[in-house]
Amino acid sequence: MIFSIKANRKNENNIIEEAIFYYDNDLNILSAEDGFIYENKNPISINEYLRESLPFSPSNPLKKSKQVTTLKIQLGLSCNYSCEYCSQRYVERAEETSFSDIDDFLIKLENLEFDEEKGLKIEFWGGEPFVYWKTLKPLVERLNEKFKSWKKLPRFSVITNGSILNDEKIEWLLNNMDSMGISHDGPGQWVRGPDPLEDKELALRILRLYNKIKSQKYRLKNMSFNAMLNAENISRKKIRNFFIDFTGDPFVKIGEGGLVDAYDEGGIKLSLITKKQQFDFRWETFKELYEQPEDEDFGYPGQISKINGFIQGVLEHKNSKYLNQKCGMDIENTMAIDLKGNVITCQNVSQADINSNGQPHLSGNIQDIDNVKITTSTHWRERKECSGCPVLHICQGSCMFVTGEYWYKSCANSYSDAVVMFAIAFEKITGYVPYFIDNDALPDVRKDIFGIILKHEEEEIKTFKSNRKPFPIAVVAAD
Repeated sequence: MIFSIKANRKNENNIIEEAIFYYDNDLNILSAEDGFIYENKNPISINEYLRESLPFSPSNPLKKSKQVTTLKIQLGLSCNYSCEYCSQRYVERAEETSFSDIDDFLIKLENLEFDEEKGLKIEFWGGEPFVYWKTLKPLVERLNEKFKSWKKLPRFSVITNGSILNDEKIEWLLNNMDSMGISHDGPGQWVRGPDPLEDKELALRILRLYNKIKSQKYRLKNMSFNAMLNAENISRKKIRNFFIDFTGDPFVKIGEGGLVDAYDEGGIKLSLITKKQQFDFRWETFKELYEQPEDEDFGYPGQISKINGFIQGVLEHKNSKYLNQKCGMDIENTMAIDLKGNVITCQNVSQADINSNGQPHLSGNIQDIDNVKITTSTHWRERKECSGCPVLHICQGSCMFVTGEYWYKSCANSYSDAVVMFAIAFEKITGYVPYFIDNDALPDVRKDIFGIILKHEEEEIKTFKSNRKPFPIAVVAAD
């Protein structure tokens, strides 16, 4: 789809210059009004080396390959916290697994194929993974044993809320994981839930872990603090400064870093509901990115990757048909499973849960991998809103399994976040800052990037109610 983009810049005499550009989001081609096409001087035929993404929908289910390069192991959904803001709050709990399942799990794992040359990443997920300490520890030991002959070892990672880390677990992390993240929203942690850093002894323990990782003496080489933005916590700069103050490290890395998806009612409440909220967020976010000194680390590698990836994609004309979902769970070689070998949509659901489209998140079992079918999800190529979106290559379709009002709210959040990165990338390519994207398919709130061109009257806010009920999160200690 073709978009006409109005943009401006200040010239050397401080005079505003206006320009019009055209952007094709399908072919990923950006051109000036005079027909000049922005591309590398020696363009690479990038499309020759890419693999086309496969569209899918509930009626044309996503399948998985037995050749796996990313394996997400969900230990269970139990947690020692009970957060109002949690993507698993409305997910029905499955029967708990334990260390007694490990032997059978490893036997079932033989149904999958792993290739040392292609590499393997294994992620360990909860709930809170360290609630499952008596399962996690021996499971990792057995997996280390399984792949001990590999010269290029699998990469292990885990994300934790950090609240039950003690000296034993820290030592184990240092010697058994390659990367880890601590979920924490910085100054907005109060929105998510309890703050482990308020415990001074625990905060010092986490800080010691962080400093040991920086020494690069251990297997664990990478640690991030994973923060999500929401309507109550919109400043990446404030979040970054919070963790710089905590660690004393100006190069501290912030994982995640995007606006929340509206998985449930909690996510909807923390979305950018009004037009004013959307425009305010876009403008404040743009200023933070635009005013970022070139020689200063921004701290959000995920967002920088999106900006640089979009620039590269435009200059090399990366066709949209090669674009995967943002989570990567649409890739046939990426798989989420539990310790029973059940294949699930992703690590944030359970085999007992039914999606809002009425389909089960249980998609089969690795013992019968050829018959695994994921019927909960829809690829962006099957959503007309995505095909007609100028920020498609940055957003990458939002969450593939959310539907209805949840998806529209998630889409709106993702657009406001992605359009800022689009504007930053656009300026880096052309020297002009875009402020208006014109196309009949776009609503005015999306055309007018910063809300400065059109008149925007607020619509009546409709209260959205679902018949889904939150499942009580059992506040448990580590086993």
